Amino acid sequence: MAIINNLIKRVKPAAGATGAAWWPGEPPHAPSREEAEAFVRAQAFWYHRIYLGHGVYTMPGTAYHELVWQRFRPAFPADLRGASVLDVGSNAGFFSLQAKLLGAGRVLGIELIDMYLQQADTIKHWWGFDDIENRAGDAQAIDRLTEQFELVVFAGILYHLKNPLYVLEQVGRVCADAVLIETECIPADPRNVVVVRQGPRGQARPTPVRGGFMKLIEADELDGDGSNWWVPDAECVMGMLRIAGFTQFSTPVYQTPNRLVLAASKQRASRLDLSAIK
Repeated sequence: MAIINNLIKRVKPAAGATGAAWWPGEPPHAPSREEAEAFVRAQAFWYHRIYLGHGVYTMPGTAYHELVWQRFRPAFPADLRGASVLDVGSNAGFFSLQAKLLGAGRVLGIELIDMYLQQADTIKHWWGFDDIENRAGDAQAIDRLTEQFELVVFAGILYHLKNPLYVLEQVGRVCADAVLIETECIPADPRNVVVVRQGPRGQARPTPVRGGFMKLIEADELDGDGSNWWVPDAECVMGMLRIAGFTQFSTPVYQTPNRLVLAASKQRASRLDLSAIK
């Protein structure tokens, strides 16, 4: 939790862009204030800040995912009617709910941790979105999906993957339009350089390159978290997305020097306005 709080302190929210701004009013099936407060207290941990009605949120203050949504939201049309959305690592369902509030049709959330799935299933009912499907699984489960989605939300996932290129290729397989990515990243720093053999056949030689690489996290040296595996730079993320079939890109935006927000599409006429992410 301290890690997320530190991220929040380093990213200044735009005025009026978080909190109540994401919620159009009271949830149509909101519990009583007492029931909502009891539900919040009964959970061992909250990562998503979601409005439950009667002034009750799942957690106080500003949550980091709200700052991510602050970047993503301008790219979305006012009406997302009928769009299908895959939310990978959906947690308590903040991004899934935002998609439905914009009019999305089919929304599937994939989440590994049962506690978050239970949170999401309760909250989706209070907001009147029982048609959101929350399914148990991790990012590797994408390779078992047989349906296509117009949009994929892939926030806070990439650096937790042992095989990030494979998973992004699977994202590309199931995504018909655009993916939204937020990830830990190697910062844009002129000191970054890797010497690697490059050049045409028979002429390859050690060459300094300043982008397009990832750092392996072998143990728990990043935040003491053994679930972190790879930290890419922006060029590496975009290269993997190109391999996965994406051709149009937003400008990479650094939430902090070490956190990247990026969107990519396969379509020139995307549902999303990639130029609005800045």
